Amino acid sequence: MTFKDWLKDCDQLVSSKVGLGIDCLPDANWRDMYDDGMYPADAIDNAYLDYWFDDVPEEAWYGG
Repeated sequence: MTFKDWLKDCDQLVSSKVGLGIDCLPDANWRDMYDDGMYPADAIDNAYLDYWFDDVPEEAWYGG
């Protein structure tokens, strides 16, 4: 999978969780996560914990 396709998958997953795309949230280090071989679902969870925790309520992320 190309980086572009992988990033699109990440964006779709985030949109389905919180109704915002990754461009609407603080920057995350997407390229490093892709290069590390992370699956998109794991990458967005990593981004949430490392970059978005203060911006996205936990109940919105985890569906509480």
